[in-house]
Amino acid sequence: MTVSQGAHVVLASSMDVLAREDHAWHDPFYRDVIAEWGEAELQGAGYFDDGSTRADLQQENITPFFCTPTHKLTRSPNETRPLVLLATGAFSPIHQGHMDMLLSARRVLESNGEHVAGAYLSPSHDRYVSAKLSHEAASADERLALVAEMVSRHDWIMACPWESKWVANPVNFTTVLLRLQNYLRHSWDANCDVVLVVGADNSEFARCFVRQGRCVIVARGNHGRQISEVCGDPGMAPALNEKRVLIGPAFSRSTLMSSTKLRSARAETPAAQNAPGRRGDGGNAQAVCRYAVRDDLDWATKRWRDSVPKEIMEPALAEFKDSALHSIRAALRGTGERRIVVDLLSHEKQRQIAEEFCASNVVVSLDTSTPATHRLAISRLFHPFDRQLHPHGMVARPGWRSKQEQVASIAAKSVVLMDDDIWTGASIGHASGLLEGAGIEISRTISLMAEIEPGKSRPLDLIDLRDLLVGADDSGLVVQDSGGLITRAPYLPPFVDLTSRASIHPTGIRDLGYRLWAANSVFFSRTGLRVGDAAAAVRQFLHLRGHRDGDALSEVCDRYRRRVADLPFAAGSDVHQMLRNPSARPVG
Repeated sequence: MTVSQGAHVVLASSMDVLAREDHAWHDPFYRDVIAEWGEAELQGAGYFDDGSTRADLQQENITPFFCTPTHKLTRSPNETRPLVLLATGAFSPIHQGHMDMLLSARRVLESNGEHVAGAYLSPSHDRYVSAKLSHEAASADERLALVAEMVSRHDWIMACPWESKWVANPVNFTTVLLRLQNYLRHSWDANCDVVLVVGADNSEFARCFVRQGRCVIVARGNHGRQISEVCGDPGMAPALNEKRVLIGPAFSRSTLMSSTKLRSARAETPAAQNAPGRRGDGGNAQAVCRYAVRDDLDWATKRWRDSVPKEIMEPALAEFKDSALHSIRAALRGTGERRIVVDLLSHEKQRQIAEEFCASNVVVSLDTSTPATHRLAISRLFHPFDRQLHPHGMVARPGWRSKQEQVASIAAKSVVLMDDDIWTGASIGHASGLLEGAGIEISRTISLMAEIEPGKSRPLDLIDLRDLLVGADDSGLVVQDSGGLITRAPYLPPFVDLTSRASIHPTGIRDLGYRLWAANSVFFSRTGLRVGDAAAAVRQFLHLRGHRDGDALSEVCDRYRRRVADLPFAAGSDVHQMLRNPSARPVG
């Protein structure tokens, strides 16, 4: 795992034995440290034996796991090599000083005439942070949520969850850098370079870039001596002369900021000590809560029934439905909070009610799966792999005409506006604005969920079963990739954040993802469908991930099932035992 930007772990003397040349030489950066200064400098440069194997490194380099957002990265206006900044650390909690560190590095590089395309904050693995901070440690889910909230205010900084969520054990920061660089070269720009950004207290890490790569050391408080020692080393002269290692100035507003001070202040605040949990805050832990699931699989798979015999499709679909519902119930049970009951909403009843309204009204429906006089196919827009807390806009659904063209085709002065549910009100509000802007009066607004369940309490959340079946018609989250293409991402991790989009507790995400990918794999092994059979918008999304039309969807889904279940870097090493040992607590 990466060593925290805020504090350097001091390990026992037995580390000298663990930091063996046969392991460190797997890493191109630490190989250069050994060649220039010998093994004695490895620990100071942030190295520990993370137990990684050549197979671990090869897996991530050859088949990068798509889990990192790229939508904020920008192209260079003059075609210079794009640089992407990376800062690693516990971020427990994140604060303005971390953001200023990236900003300082950006300004230094841009003053050199270079283009900074964007930046990432990569929170450390739980096993490292819990050892480093003991009872003060926040979970990766909490830290990622805080980082996501912080970076949402910046149009060039993103959170990368790979290191904290998608590996089994802590890994060296050099591994995080190499993986990110390979990932971006594979999925965004083949010529980009990743530049590590460190605070002055971790100046020694710059030794890793003595012969290759880039690093910016950002001045901080009274850590000038550390910068002087590294930059004054004759061995570092080539890296400094070639401007591969640069020094960024401190920001006076954040010089004295530190996560340690924030944790201390939080611990001393009575309100923080009694802070409620995530879900069910302030409520009765014994209360029963509803979770709604719309059963729309029959409608969403009609197209496939033309090519898959009924005797195969119907039992396969029933099996998938049972597996999906069982998986959702298991994920909701695992929260340990209030009891949650899953209610299955009848899609057929919604269709019947919609037909009744259409008999005597001009109905404009935002839901494409129920009868209507006119459709207004609009959707909130998100980005794949993002936290997806807030939409980035409202667009026409993939495959439909523009919003303006759809509204122009509605030949009516007064309409009933309908949707399958009215949750946040954002879609209905946007649709109302479009219609009223075109001079169309809205006589009534209808929620089909409310119509079939009059008097029932509002559920914790609502999802459509079709969204969980990869490539079903009108399924998945509407997303925009960094290239601008609007597609649909399967409603599964790592593409979609099921905590923000489906109210699943973070601790249950991986298990639910495993179960749902497995259920998809079984369904497609029964039906024999391929990527080319998926709905167009999902097919485009899968193409961007390297899947071809001829690929069996069963194999595609099984690949993600295996990756969600079998995290790389599972071997670990004795260093991890030392990190978890309270008697070997790091200092600083």
